[in-house]
Amino acid sequence: MVSVTGAVTARISQFQAAVQRMSLSRYCEPFAKDLSFTEAVSQYPDRNELYAYMHHYRWHLAPAEIREHRTYFSTGRRGFGEDAFHAMWWLLLREYRPRHALEIGVYRGQVTSLMGLIAKLCGFQCEVHGISPFSPAADAVSKYIKNVDYLEDTLASNRRFGLPAPHFLKALSTDPIAVEHIRSIAWNVIYIDGNHDYEVALADYKVCRDSLAQGGLLVMDDSSLYTDYNPAKFSFAGHPGPSRVVKELALSELRFLGGVGHNNVFTNA
Repeated sequence: MVSVTGAVTARISQFQAAVQRMSLSRYCEPFAKDLSFTEAVSQYPDRNELYAYMHHYRWHLAPAEIREHRTYFSTGRRGFGEDAFHAMWWLLLREYRPRHALEIGVYRGQVTSLMGLIAKLCGFQCEVHGISPFSPAADAVSKYIKNVDYLEDTLASNRRFGLPAPHFLKALSTDPIAVEHIRSIAWNVIYIDGNHDYEVALADYKVCRDSLAQGGLLVMDDSSLYTDYNPAKFSFAGHPGPSRVVKELALSELRFLGGVGHNNVFTNA
């Protein structure tokens, strides 16, 4: 039997190891390096270490504007996601500088406004689009606030950060008008963060995969259940639908660039 003192000591050791692993110290090495997304994936091929680097980066290396943006959306249920994802998007878009960007499933505009903010800070032109019902419409694993004007709320967030309004289409991603819109542009980056049911996630993946520009990026949200990602208590591995799409199709059809938590990044290059 383990003594009470021994149990407490073990818990303290586990906590200290977790703190070190998640790089919460601003002086933690080698996480203090400001890397590109490609460099980060190369230096931290283990997705758990990569997540730790991104988590550290958001708190200690990201521009103040990026940190403030995450703070704004993480309060008042304005957005989901995790701190590490803001670093992921900053490093990814700073490196690839997309001309046309699309998000499937906008919710209250955290990622679409982040895309616009990163383009603004880095000085490149990025035409941001979003397809969403802008309503509390849910799926088998999600529920959303009902007393919100989602479209106006999203536009207000863009104004708050001094950004132009993105090109929004109020529709379900599987509606013919939405599918037509996706197919109308060769996208440099697409973020699939819509309905989590397998059939919808699969349909979104297929049309988006086929609509990427050469060398384009496809980021699948909530899709790391069947990977070796071991989430911390404040993290999440994903949902079955998107995770199944990644396991069955994306990993074999596209080139995997890296995984940050439950976000997986692919390219057709």
